[in-house]
Amino acid sequence: MAKSRTPSHVTIVDGSSLFDACQTIAERFNRERLTIDYAKLSETLAATRKTARWEPADIQSILLSIDPASESQQRFLSMVSRHGFDPDTIHFRDAFASLPPGKSPNDSTSKSIVSFAARIAYIAGLLARNAGGSLLVVTHTFELCGPLCDLRQRLTSGHVGIAYFGSMLDYRWKLAGLLDKKLGIDFFDLDEAALELMGVDLAGNVQAATEATAGLRRF
Repeated sequence: MAKSRTPSHVTIVDGSSLFDACQTIAERFNRERLTIDYAKLSETLAATRKTARWEPADIQSILLSIDPASESQQRFLSMVSRHGFDPDTIHFRDAFASLPPGKSPNDSTSKSIVSFAARIAYIAGLLARNAGGSLLVVTHTFELCGPLCDLRQRLTSGHVGIAYFGSMLDYRWKLAGLLDKKLGIDFFDLDEAALELMGVDLAGNVQAATEATAGLRRF
């Protein structure tokens, strides 16, 4: 039996980063909830690659932390699958960033932080084998700056890019020069697509939309 080919052109959506952005934007616009239209997101990411003259994605994955016993979350997985995403799931307890040494969850009063940085960095390392590959990541996470810059150097005829809401980026990306093209990493600002993706104009105008046009519920 022939061996399966390792994907060379990959799009990864950091589901936790995207969900947190929705929460923050909802607070800014005094909305109880904002949700992403995943069908539109899939179309936007495919169009982003095409406009930038990248190869189409071999695989479009979304990283999610889930409770396997939750029926509503299983329905969510089915929904994103229908819209062109390959769910890459992690048990929610395993997705939390580590606490300081000797600390337990009971010692902390702040919200636990979900991080997929290590998983995305690992995937980036695998892609480094193909100098003509490409990686497009939907995330705000600055911990990926080093791994993505390293990948860009190794992809001598390939591409590395971040697609995210520019107004929601970790400020260190801007200090590092992402927006000034100093890193060699392409940046695609999803602020311009926010009205279509979640019914909110990040320039300051909120669309008078129904729940159907505002997007699909996360779970």
